[in-house]
Amino acid sequence: MRLIKKISTLIAVLVLVSGCSSMGAGVSIGDTEIKASKIQAIVDEMLAARKSVDTSQMDLIEGKQLLRNQAQFAIVKVLFDQIATERNFVVTPSDVAQRRDQITSQIGGEANLPNALISANLAESSFNDYLRILIIVDRLNSDSIAKGIPESQASSEVSKALVAMAAKLGVEVNSKYGKWNPTSAAIEADDVTDGAVTPAP
Repeated sequence: MRLIKKISTLIAVLVLVSGCSSMGAGVSIGDTEIKASKIQAIVDEMLAARKSVDTSQMDLIEGKQLLRNQAQFAIVKVLFDQIATERNFVVTPSDVAQRRDQITSQIGGEANLPNALISANLAESSFNDYLRILIIVDRLNSDSIAKGIPESQASSEVSKALVAMAAKLGVEVNSKYGKWNPTSAAIEADDVTDGAVTPAP
């Protein structure tokens, strides 16, 4: 019994030490590393913004799903930036500003933007990155159509480009966000309940 207890204690210590050593790790895409603290800061920003509005009618994600969503966004941004670089797509601040004006006009003005971002589970500090991604996706779609690919299949080509870039660069994800699926280039929940159900002791 004493031997088993000692082994159990040793394993617990090793898990604790290894966990502490990787606490700073968030996600890495090729040579680009995004620390867990940066991803957490975005989540904290979103949670703080939610406190200032009525979110009762919004379909918001929370907990592990929210954390995973922001880790995924960080990965997708890097992947699309690399795709844009390889395909010589230049996205200027003017392009981003123009797309921002289009979206704010669609939602009824700048005053409605904070609520719209919260409802879309998007941090205000990530908005320009999101707009840049939209622009890159539009150009990829246009390229596919120009090559004779049916418009209905263009989005599938974008997904293929994303998966291919992820495979080329290599993606590593901290297990606290879930597990990386290279086939879909997405972080998946590490259990079917996503932490919603805790096994009975």
